[in-house]
Amino acid sequence: RKLWGGGIEMEGQQAGGASTAPARVQMVGEILASMGVTEYDPKVNHLLLEFVHKYVAEIVQDAASFQEHANKPELDTDDVRLAIQSKVNGMFAQPPPREFMIELGRAKNSIPLPLIRPGVHLPPVEDCNSGTNYVVVAGRDADGGGLLSPRAKGAGSKEEGGDAMQTD
Repeated sequence: RKLWGGGIEMEGQQAGGASTAPARVQMVGEILASMGVTEYDPKVNHLLLEFVHKYVAEIVQDAASFQEHANKPELDTDDVRLAIQSKVNGMFAQPPPREFMIELGRAKNSIPLPLIRPGVHLPPVEDCNSGTNYVVVAGRDADGGGLLSPRAKGAGSKEEGGDAMQTD
């Protein structure tokens, strides 16, 4: 049996080896095979086919715009070439030349790094979450049972809303 995508049977394949997949899906699979790609998910065929369809549709629309702008009666190869060239220049950016990147790296690496100070570097205390945000003050209430903070003692007994722990 003919297997596609790294040993996974492609959708629409018959047991006798004859494929019932659309010709364009088969073509994308053959292109991948010709490039040496042997293992891939079967969905890759459909994703690449969708990309090609979208790309070609945009090229034809742009070519039609160029043809209309030039007041030509028919779409010709010059319009298509111009549409492809404008799409390639805007969509597929070429990486900068190697020499430029090397020079840029040399310029950046010529600036020395700042010296590292020993110790742990934390932001100011007011910006840290590691500080304490509560105060515990030992004191006995009137019954001698629970702990109250000085604020709670001034406010009354535990029943009136006093706390053993208060927040800042």
